[in-house]
Amino acid sequence: MPLLARIPYASVELRWYSPLSGAASSRARQLRGAIAHAFPDDDRFHQHDSEGKPLYRYPHIQYRWKGGYGVVAGWFTGADTLLNMPWLDLPLTIGREQVIVSDAMISTQYAQFGIHDYLLHYRLASPLLLFNQENYNKYKKISSEITQQYERDRLLVAQLLSAMRGLRVNFDVQLYASFSQIEISPCRYKNQTMLGIKGDFACNALLPSGLGIGQAVSHGYGWIEPILH
Repeated sequence: MPLLARIPYASVELRWYSPLSGAASSRARQLRGAIAHAFPDDDRFHQHDSEGKPLYRYPHIQYRWKGGYGVVAGWFTGADTLLNMPWLDLPLTIGREQVIVSDAMISTQYAQFGIHDYLLHYRLASPLLLFNQENYNKYKKISSEITQQYERDRLLVAQLLSAMRGLRVNFDVQLYASFSQIEISPCRYKNQTMLGIKGDFACNALLPSGLGIGQAVSHGYGWIEPILH
C-alpha cells in the first residue's frame, strides 16, 4: 500500500462538572462559537478574517460533541496550536449554559493517508452535508434513483479529494468511492434545513478516523470512522 502522507493530528476532549444535554449538531456549533469567542485572534478557530469575512478553506481546527462534552480536533499547525492553549479553567458559554473546563484530555498521532488496491469501508459518525444550494437543486430534478446514486457518489469523490487537498495530500491515482448504504438526515446549518446523509461508503483510499468531509466540517458534520472487520 503506497503511503501518501502522515499528517499531525491532535484532539482535545474538554470536560466540565457535568455533561450538557442537547443534540450533538447544535452543541458542536455552540462549542465552535464559544471557542472562537475565547480565542478571537487566531482565525483557525473561527474561519473568518479580521473584517469578519468567511475564509474559504479546509478548516484545520474542527469541533465535535461527544457524550455531553466538547471535542476540538486539529490538523497540521492546528494540532500544535491545540497542544499549547490554556484549556484548564477556561470559562465557556455554550448555548445558554456557562461552564468551566475542569479537564482537557489530549491525544496526538500522525494521521495516515494512502492508496489501497482494494476498497476500504467507512462509516459517517455524523451527517455529511454533501450538497450546496446549486448542486442540490440539480439533484432534486433527477427522477432516476440510479442517476441520483451516481450523483451522490460523484459528489462523495469530489468532497474526499477536496478534504485531502486541504490537508496537502495529493491522491495521484483515480479515487473510487461509493455509498453502500445511506440514511437521509435533515440538518440545520446557518438557519437553513439541509440534506444530511448518514451511512457507510467504500473507497480505495486509506483515511484516518476523525477526518471531516463535505460542507461545514468545522461544525462537526461529515466526520468519518473506519469500519474494522
